[in-house]
Amino acid sequence: MHRNRHSSAFTLVELLVVIAIIGILVGLLLPAVQAAREAGRRMQCANNLKQLGLAMHNYHSSLQCFPPGFMAVNHLGTVSGGWAWGVLLMPFIEQCPLQDTLDPKRYTLSQVITTPELLPMLQMELSVFRCPSSPMEKLREFRGGGQLVATANYTCCRGFFSYSGNTHLQKLNNGMFYALSSTRIADVRDGTSNTIALGERTVLTAHANDPSKWPSWCGPGGLGIGSTVSSCVSVPLNHPTNMHAFSSHHADGAQFCFADGSVHFLSNALDSRDGGVDASNAGTHATFREAAAAGLVGVYQLLGVINDGQTFELDL
Repeated sequence: MHRNRHSSAFTLVELLVVIAIIGILVGLLLPAVQAAREAGRRMQCANNLKQLGLAMHNYHSSLQCFPPGFMAVNHLGTVSGGWAWGVLLMPFIEQCPLQDTLDPKRYTLSQVITTPELLPMLQMELSVFRCPSSPMEKLREFRGGGQLVATANYTCCRGFFSYSGNTHLQKLNNGMFYALSSTRIADVRDGTSNTIALGERTVLTAHANDPSKWPSWCGPGGLGIGSTVSSCVSVPLNHPTNMHAFSSHHADGAQFCFADGSVHFLSNALDSRDGGVDASNAGTHATFREAAAAGLVGVYQLLGVINDGQTFELDL
């Protein structure tokens, strides 16, 4: 007796059909998977800012003011080499051993960065300062001196002005943080829920090949206003070339920690107008208030200032 045998193999046409179907399904699912991953990264970014906001308030509870944006002097008494707000918050983000090693009360940043045995401490990647969506590399050059320090994705808000002040040491501004600032909750007259404290910064395309302009948690990379540890709101959000702008690799906006410790996502479409005020002029603080009172200044700019005197409802 002979038993009929039937082949169980796929034909070439059937195999190609199956491959095509799998390709279509992958194509349909890939955007959803990428969106889910970005949602997770965005949530982690928000959690980082919440931790920093809580640390900021714990600092205020202990010392009755928020930390300075950066310390403007080095061991020679000149305007460079000062520690930034991130180092001063370390006891409140479970980084006491690192701060004890850096000893900011005894040494300035310019002293530590030239001490070979301490330099590795400035190269530590601290996840609380890094947004997982940012492609920024872990290290950047410090002020052209060849030393490398750790990068960061969050900067403090120094207010509207890109440069202001009445002395060479204290760069007075109208935001929460600037050189040698000591802002108190009582000073935030516009309300802590309406004032930006911290925000995102990432690598801009224009500065992708210039690591000296990338932000860092340890301190400013040069003289002046601390542009690598702080940002200003006179520059529109996600400006493609200006290193003073808050910026993010999240789509359509960036995340911010407000003075009350809450975290909000601000859209690129948020009303943004400088009111014709020269942000580089140290003598235009009064001009800014006049422009704000006349309704010439955008909501985004008002959010970065502690005392513009304007009230508005922000749907966040």
